[in-house]
Amino acid sequence: MPELACVKVEDHYILRDGASGLFLAASKFPKNRETRPPFVDELIPHQAEIDPKYHFLLDAPLKDDAGNRSQVRYSRKTKEQYVMTDVDGKATGWKAFFDGGSWQVSGTAKAPKKKAASKKKVARRKKSPAKKAAPAETIPQEGD
Repeated sequence: MPELACVKVEDHYILRDGASGLFLAASKFPKNRETRPPFVDELIPHQAEIDPKYHFLLDAPLKDDAGNRSQVRYSRKTKEQYVMTDVDGKATGWKAFFDGGSWQVSGTAKAPKKKAASKKKVARRKKSPAKKAAPAETIPQEGD
């Protein structure tokens, strides 16, 4: 996939089949350790090069209901490939699993949570110690 340039190193991605399914890796992998999951729409132009056991991924939904691109992931729990979406590295909650010959979509795409605005600390004034009033001088009055 020479059209897909790596982000971190000057290289391009190639599609690899590892213990946890398909992934994109730098062509000089493992020297360049950059990897990422492939988007479904990136796999379609290369369907002739993909192993037939992964052809079911080519029928996966290309986008979620919010228009985010779906990417191929591997579930260690169920030991199967599925597709999901994320925005800025945060999962949206939308997933699709291949079950019974068709794709079953679960969840809806949610906007990722924004970071809470940090409260600005207002500098408090230090209370100055109360000034003690000078003792009043007694003025002698006449007749004392």
